Amino acid sequence: MSFFKKLFSSKKEKDDNQQNGQQADFKGIYTNDYFDKRYTEDEIKPELMEGCIKMVESYFLEYKFEKKINSPVNHPANLDQLMDEGIGFKLYCKAFNMEENQAAMFLAFAFSDFLIKQFGFKLYTDNQPEFPLRKMVLKYNRDGVVLSLYPFEYSLKALDHQATFEGLYDKIKTNLKTLPNVDDVLKDMGRG
Repeated sequence: MSFFKKLFSSKKEKDDNQQNGQQADFKGIYTNDYFDKRYTEDEIKPELMEGCIKMVESYFLEYKFEKKINSPVNHPANLDQLMDEGIGFKLYCKAFNMEENQAAMFLAFAFSDFLIKQFGFKLYTDNQPEFPLRKMVLKYNRDGVVLSLYPFEYSLKALDHQATFEGLYDKIKTNLKTLPNVDDVLKDMGRG
């Protein structure tokens, strides 16, 4: 099967979310062999996750902000607060002699942990990333139809106020509701 075919034909009925551009982009079809060569399943080490959560919690304690969502602390609404309230998470980490990439990695792991627990995403390392910031990838697989996210790349955008975690969270919820099944994908491509 070839890569980079369009999934949604014009004859398919569009709902409001699709018309608003919130439908996930279709990138292609790949075999299990290709997937296994390109991606290595990964996990967030518990001690690393503990450090990320402590960093997020310490920001709230330091600046005496009340979290928008009490639990979990790494909820997207709370992660957005790190950008918007106080000096900002980037400067907060800089005060600890950390680079922007380290601040982004804290956020990427915190957000990834939330999505893994909330929806069942799995963390992978992309051995052949299309772009340098996309080595870390989260994948959600529903019966062969896969949704991919790039938490490190997205965290850098959030740090630069170009995106919000809550915005992506809303898009994920919408796309998971409209994720097609593999038989429909193949039929739309003339393969089923």
